[in-house]
Amino acid sequence: MPEISRCDTVLMLLGVGQGSELSEGLGGITRLQKFLFLLQREHDLKPSGDGFEFSAYKAGPYSSKLYDDLGFLENLGFIETEVTGEATEAEAAEVDLLTYEGLFGDEADTSGDTPSDGFGAADAYEERRFTLSKKGRERVEEMLRSQEYAPVVDGIRKVKSKYGNHSLSDLLYHVYTKYPEMTTESEIKDKVLRRRSIT
Repeated sequence: MPEISRCDTVLMLLGVGQGSELSEGLGGITRLQKFLFLLQREHDLKPSGDGFEFSAYKAGPYSSKLYDDLGFLENLGFIETEVTGEATEAEAAEVDLLTYEGLFGDEADTSGDTPSDGFGAADAYEERRFTLSKKGRERVEEMLRSQEYAPVVDGIRKVKSKYGNHSLSDLLYHVYTKYPEMTTESEIKDKVLRRRSIT
């Protein structure tokens, strides 16, 4: 597997489509978290350094590094975000950790009264859609031209092909049943598993 940074992995995940066209982006932080987790687990695509370092949390596999990378990429003009609705229960659970880390963790922002999540705590309970900016599209197109990243592209296409049409509840069900060690802290585990067994 070629060496690829976390930020480039996020850009590729947002930009790689199933065909030759670039993707329109992805909606929801929870979906991004789970797709990155599945890339790491099912396709051995771990970014350079320590990768995303997933741990079990309120909505299953979670990496605070993704929030850092999304904020960084947005600040540099590689991605754009838009609010598309209210956060799902799974996304709200992840935001709760973020708020805690902002208040008490290493990333605490002491310059203001509200925690920072890289996107602003005031709208932390809003679902966001992440898309590539013109600059981000150019970066992804540049990486796509390089055969060096072919295994990364292949892994992303496989994950998107397999899980891209899943509802969030179906995606969570898959992750929860296949990787139970990542659900030990989940606050929605019973609901995810029960809802699926009823339908």
